[in-house]
Amino acid sequence: MALVFGGVEGGGTHSKVVLLSADGKILAETEGPSTNHWLVGVDKCVDTINDMVQKAKMEAGLDPNTPLCLLGLSLSGGEQKSAIGKLIAEISSGSPLSASTTSSPQMLLVPWQLPAITLVHPDGSHVGCGGWGHMMGDEGGAFWISHLAVKTVFDAKDNLVAPPHDVTHVRKAMYEYFQVSDLLGMLPHLYTNFQKSHFAGFCKKLAEGAKAGDALCQHVFTQAGRVLAKHVEAVLPAAKEPLLNGDLGLPILCVGSVWKSWEPMKPGFTEVLDKVASSDKFKGRFHGYSLLSLQQSSALGGASLGAQGIGAALTLDYKANAKVFYQHTFNSSQ
Repeated sequence: MALVFGGVEGGGTHSKVVLLSADGKILAETEGPSTNHWLVGVDKCVDTINDMVQKAKMEAGLDPNTPLCLLGLSLSGGEQKSAIGKLIAEISSGSPLSASTTSSPQMLLVPWQLPAITLVHPDGSHVGCGGWGHMMGDEGGAFWISHLAVKTVFDAKDNLVAPPHDVTHVRKAMYEYFQVSDLLGMLPHLYTNFQKSHFAGFCKKLAEGAKAGDALCQHVFTQAGRVLAKHVEAVLPAAKEPLLNGDLGLPILCVGSVWKSWEPMKPGFTEVLDKVASSDKFKGRFHGYSLLSLQQSSALGGASLGAQGIGAALTLDYKANAKVFYQHTFNSSQ
């Protein structure tokens, strides 16, 4: 029987499973809800992954009992060793998911919950900044953008902070999205009925407003661009020369739907990095950068790393997995 490899991209909002043949052909892709065990619990996490795997098998035309060679799990919230151990124990204790893979190995977990930004060197060493969750950071993400816009409306109502632009459009969009008629109606969404993924979903409405020309919507995305660039600045001192001197300059892989709104983020992002490049610390060293978008789910990376971990042959065209969508070279005078 031909070998089938599996990979999981487990996010705090959405998740994805991909099944591949040994020659790298994608047999099926399926999507599902959050598999962050800190948010949904270990049991729910495992059940959701199993459901997605079974659905992918059906879409690939495989027998539901067909075992996978491996299932590489790239999970949000999976970096802590104790959490990994608990998850593996649950999978190995007779859950349906354990029957989805061959007995040796049953499962290869790729615990790769990255911070908001991670600088990865060619030798695999890395340094990160952010990624502590919406309570402690995640600046520049969809929840952060949504919260900034909503807070601006509240502060304007209270005359606490003057808004940088008129709040009418954002307030109207907020009332429609959350289905409320006033600010008091927002309180359940902020407390008793708070759902991070739903709150973050308001970002899509803000992106539509930015595209339509609303100044406040454009402003919050510009602020997101600034804070995301500050994350780049935070890890830049650790960058080794090979990362800075290639044809692409510093290659920055941009993951997440928020990057679909690059145009309104661009002014803030480029402004911060222009200042960094002209600073005494980086002048003559930081020559430029390129932003790349993934053409495949990171579930593909989970499968690839899993295959490497057990010495299995999985052929992938890595150059086709990312595409440059913005490139910038600093002036020699900077």
